[in-house]
Amino acid sequence: MLPPDLAALTDTADQFARDAHALTGGLSDAQANWQPGGGTRWSIAQCLDHLGRIDAMYTAHFRAIVERARAERRGSFVSVSPTRFGRMFVRSLEPPPRQRLNAPASVAPPSSIPIERALSSYLSGLDAYKQLVAACADIDVNRVTGPNPFARVIPMRVATALLVIPAHDRRHLWQADQVRRSPDFPV
Repeated sequence: MLPPDLAALTDTADQFARDAHALTGGLSDAQANWQPGGGTRWSIAQCLDHLGRIDAMYTAHFRAIVERARAERRGSFVSVSPTRFGRMFVRSLEPPPRQRLNAPASVAPPSSIPIERALSSYLSGLDAYKQLVAACADIDVNRVTGPNPFARVIPMRVATALLVIPAHDRRHLWQADQVRRSPDFPV
C-alpha cells in the first residue's frame, strides 16, 4: 500500500492514461498529426510522443537516484514536499503555458508519427513513472537529490521530480486538447 501522497500521484497517472485514450479515440493518423497555426504548433501525436519520451527519460534518470538512495537506506517516506524553488518550477509547467519553450532535441517529437505509436510511447512513459513513484515509498524524497537532467548544475529533490512530471504532462495534454478543439481541426 502506497502512502497517500504517492497513491495520489499514481491515481493522477492513471487519469492521464484515460485522458489520452479519450483524446485520441477515433482519430486517424492524419487528424492526430494535424498541426495548428499552419504547422507552427505541435499536433496531438507530437504532444503524446514528446510526453512519452520525456517521461521515460526523466523517470530513468531519477529511478537510478532513487535506487541508490534505497540501497543506502536513506530515510523513510514522509510526504512529497518540494522546496519553494521546486514549487515555483512545478507551477511554471502547469497549463496554460505562460511561456513557450523549445524542447531539447533528445525529447522533441518527429514531424509525423502514427497515433498508436505516440499513444503507446506515452502510456509506456506513464508506466515508468508509476514504477518510480512506487520505488519512492521507502525513501525520504524530500532529502534525496540529484541533478536536473536538463540543467545538471541545478540539484533537484526527488519530491520535485515526482511533481514535475505530472505538471508537464498536464501542460501537453491540455495543449493536445486545444488542438482537438480547434475550429480548424480536420473532421
